[in-house]
Amino acid sequence: MDIHTRIMKKNYREVPLWWFLVILLLNIALIMFISVHYNATVQLPWWGVLLACAIAITFTPLIGVIAATTNQAPGLNIITEYVIGYIYPERPVANMCFKVYGYISMTQALTFISDFKLGHYMKIPPRSMFMAQVCYQLVLR
Repeated sequence: MDIHTRIMKKNYREVPLWWFLVILLLNIALIMFISVHYNATVQLPWWGVLLACAIAITFTPLIGVIAATTNQAPGLNIITEYVIGYIYPERPVANMCFKVYGYISMTQALTFISDFKLGHYMKIPPRSMFMAQVCYQLVLR
């Protein structure tokens, strides 16, 4: 453990894993609700939501490692557009929704992790950092 980790573990409590899981599950449930009940507008079926979430969850750690080591993050935006465009063609709104759920979710997760890293080096309490990031995402974005 480096000096920053020792100081942080000694002085502050970590953010419980269930906080992250609650936010993930609430968001997936809300997206599924919107997908099912507003299908005429959104055009993305429920399986498309699950596929987009699977892509985001799968590629977040992979691209996170690449970004952490090289400071270059390859984008999934074109890949997500191609995937849904091939599987579910001629639905532009579904394509954009799939891109949001598959690519933008991953990008926000990596930004969240990056902010946590900065907070770790600045000795900001992890729980305060978590709440600040959640409030920022809810209010300002």
